[in-house]
Amino acid sequence: MNRIYFCFLLIFLSLNSIAQNHINKTPKLVVGIVIEQMRHEMLLRYWESFGENGFKRIINNGVLCSQAHCNYLITQNGPGHASIVTGTNPSDHGIVSDNWYNKLNNRIVGCANDPKFYFENGKLIKNYSPQNIICSTLGDEMKLANNSRSKVVAISLNPVSSVISGGKLANYAFWFNVADGTWQTGSYYSDSLPLWVDDFNNKGFQDIYMDKNWASMHSLSDNYKNSLPDDNNFELGFENYRHTFPYDLSYLKKRSGDYKYLKYSPYGNTFTKDFAISAIVNEKLGKDQYPDFLSLSFSASNYVGQLFGPRSVEFEDVFLRLDKDLEHLINFLDKEVGLDNVLIYVTSDRGVADVPEYLMYKKQNAGIFDGAKAVTLLNSYLSVLHKDGEWIKSYYSRQIYFNQSLIDETGVDLFELQQNVASFMVQFNGVANAFPGLTINSTSFQSGVNQRVQNTYNQKRSGDVIVNLEPGWIEKNGKATNSGSAYAYDTHVPLIWFGWKTQQKHLDKSVEVIDIAPTISWILNITAPNSATGKPIYDILQ
Repeated sequence: MNRIYFCFLLIFLSLNSIAQNHINKTPKLVVGIVIEQMRHEMLLRYWESFGENGFKRIINNGVLCSQAHCNYLITQNGPGHASIVTGTNPSDHGIVSDNWYNKLNNRIVGCANDPKFYFENGKLIKNYSPQNIICSTLGDEMKLANNSRSKVVAISLNPVSSVISGGKLANYAFWFNVADGTWQTGSYYSDSLPLWVDDFNNKGFQDIYMDKNWASMHSLSDNYKNSLPDDNNFELGFENYRHTFPYDLSYLKKRSGDYKYLKYSPYGNTFTKDFAISAIVNEKLGKDQYPDFLSLSFSASNYVGQLFGPRSVEFEDVFLRLDKDLEHLINFLDKEVGLDNVLIYVTSDRGVADVPEYLMYKKQNAGIFDGAKAVTLLNSYLSVLHKDGEWIKSYYSRQIYFNQSLIDETGVDLFELQQNVASFMVQFNGVANAFPGLTINSTSFQSGVNQRVQNTYNQKRSGDVIVNLEPGWIEKNGKATNSGSAYAYDTHVPLIWFGWKTQQKHLDKSVEVIDIAPTISWILNITAPNSATGKPIYDILQ
């Protein structure tokens, strides 16, 4: 009897030990790779042109979630990054668009702009901080769970991407200084740069890249079969210069007097990757028992897409070169930390629309909506209907903000006014729907575009009326194309998991970008961000 009891005791202790090992063993480093303005279909479109050790290695040895979507209306840069790291939609995290109008102080708010500005060498410098995020982020929860012993570092050419992704407790968020081509941070994080960043900046990589001639990676005649011809009528290109290969970046640097155009070339991504590697080494990420988080956003696809569109040779060339950058980064992580200790996810902040002129050429429904002109006509209509005055205080990201003072003065019923404005706006070509804010706030929608509008709407920050355009229609705002809709070309993004305990698998069930942070929280055995509504994707692990 004692032998039997002893055997059961050994089995129990063994199972308990196995369970404890499973519970306690977590990745030492989480690397979040966000490729801006990348649609899921681009993985398929460029597949045959990728090498074997970049995108293909990640997908062939990881978990590809083929049906990942953003489930909200205004798919822009700020809302995308915020939704990834908070695990919830803009209605809860508060980053409703890249910019919005604040009625209380009558000013435009940039989603990552800090109201504090600072002087450097006698010049006023714009500052950035994550203070507009209402809830906690993945990085915040990692810091809280480990009593600040986890490190959180965010890197991007784009300050919005870096600041929003890092969250409020990040050790550092770094972004690109266009003026001198260096990496910088803001006073929210530190009064000075770490010595290793100064050392990196002093190496002058930015000058090496800006001395390059950006020519196509492969022969234009034999490759790039999935893109339009290099010389086509649907690109803006570099203003007063050219829109076909090659591009003399040193000439563009001399013309602009700064390093702006590094962002508009694939070398901007390479420069970002180089700096990320330096951060991993110098910040000793993944080197102790407390898991760290590196958020790495590749923004060149966003900037190049603005000038050339998503079917250009230039856009494809950015991705083929990024494929090589990912190969280098993965190899480095394997040697420096070990892929068994690193959990990587690859996704995008949002997709992008095709250039509307190209779609019209292909006999598709598409067009350019002039929001400013529509709002001017709307104000004239309201002045005739009620009283002459400035009824519309601001218009941003298809959100119409009323002049509350004029409403109070005239006694116009707010709900009736919102209904009238919505009815007026849907008469414009290209407008599919217009949603009164009070209706969005008082009704629960379970599916379709109405639900996505509701997931975007925040009562404090969203407009009184939100406009939804028809498929293929965009507001250009000086760009070749844009994003910001609830249609698949803007919402269907890649999501790939690779590294620590992931299995080789294609997961075809529907998931959302807000599932990313809860999934990592589950893996790390920490509390999910405090407003998270996404669900862990349990199927990604072996």
